[in-house]
Amino acid sequence: MELRKAEQELDKLCCEWKAVRRKRPCYEEETSVDDNAMENSKIMCDSEILPSWKDLISRIVDDDIFPRVEEADEEEVIVEAETDPVDKSMPDDAGQTSTMEAEDEPGYSEWGMLIAGSTAAENNAKENAEVPPIMKIPSKSNEKSLSSHGEADDSFDDEENSVTVENAPPPEILSQLESLRHNLERLRPKIDKFIARLTESDPVTKKPRYGEKAMVRVKRIVRMYKALEIGVSLAFDDKDNGETNIIQQIKAQIKVHDAQIQAKNRVIQTTQQLEAERIEQERLIAEQIAREQRIQEELAKQKEAEELARRAHEARLRRIEEEQRALDAEAQADRELMASVPVKGVDGVRMQIDRMRAGLKDDKKALDVALGSLYTLFDQIVRKPEEVNFRRIRRDHPKFMEDIGRHEGGREVLIAAGFGLEKLDGVPCFFSKEPHIESDMDGWSEWFDGLKKTLEVIEEEMIK
Repeated sequence: MELRKAEQELDKLCCEWKAVRRKRPCYEEETSVDDNAMENSKIMCDSEILPSWKDLISRIVDDDIFPRVEEADEEEVIVEAETDPVDKSMPDDAGQTSTMEAEDEPGYSEWGMLIAGSTAAENNAKENAEVPPIMKIPSKSNEKSLSSHGEADDSFDDEENSVTVENAPPPEILSQLESLRHNLERLRPKIDKFIARLTESDPVTKKPRYGEKAMVRVKRIVRMYKALEIGVSLAFDDKDNGETNIIQQIKAQIKVHDAQIQAKNRVIQTTQQLEAERIEQERLIAEQIAREQRIQEELAKQKEAEELARRAHEARLRRIEEEQRALDAEAQADRELMASVPVKGVDGVRMQIDRMRAGLKDDKKALDVALGSLYTLFDQIVRKPEEVNFRRIRRDHPKFMEDIGRHEGGREVLIAAGFGLEKLDGVPCFFSKEPHIESDMDGWSEWFDGLKKTLEVIEEEMIK
């Protein structure tokens, strides 16, 4: 399990190396539209910034990274292999068990315990099933080339020369390279442990700790790790010739770009400030012009207001005179209306009803409507004398004018019955004022008796 995880992590890191190598540190605004310039940029990135995976693998020397096995131990292993035709594979520390060459032969554990055997085909199928597709164990025909120079790892580099280099922001490339270095540092203890175990052997069987295929896998991930380590070192460490490394170049590019952005922002800020000053100057001039115009307009409005006030005062005086004349005319009409009813009380009511009957002698229906409306009006007052709304009748009310007011003697009946002419809430009305029952009991009784007698007279007239 530990070996498989290491394989997966290193495969992922190799893919990240391949991906970051395809990127050219360049800001979008710096991208040239010239095809030749773009092509030169791709060549420079592909050949000078980061080495290819094939180039990294070619720098690996097995003698420098793998410990040598003592010759005595090798001879002992060879003798045991000649005397025992069965290859008893030992499980690696990550839980991986290599296959046996012979079928149905038992294998031995790390401590010499016998475990059940299985066919070579089954073991191969199980082992290949546990390994990711990119990590499938090669057949014996190519195991030699795999273990000697790691040429099988060249599959990571098959498409590098044909892939187009893409422009990417330098901060993005810097972040990816730093992440790659961090992940390699995290894997270093595990790789060192794998390298140390290459020379370890089972204390009982005296056989190597890893089987043949497990040994191939371990050496493969060690080569991949060392290759990535060389690539990261080339990116982060200073060169022997005194030139700056790639990371420093990228940081310098970022610094230059940031300085350019700051300079550009300063230019923009200065331009905006000048534009703001120009706008402010124009605003001040416009305000001065507007202020002068406003003063002229205020003077003109003041003169116009004075003229309007003079005219309004004259119109108000005329309106007051007209209103006073109207009031005087209305008061005169009210006095004439009140004077037209010299007799008050029951006799006066009969006289006015007789006038109305004489005027409507050819329209009995209108007479009946008028008498019925008078009866309803006085009946409401008699039933509820304290209700003010029953004792207040608008003189210009359409219903009153249609039923009673338009006939000769109709309004006079109310005056004869004790109604006065008043303005209530600014509305001309016929109003029967109720005496105060507590302070003037006799006056109230006389007022109420007059209303009842008027109702009796109207009832008698309706029967005729």
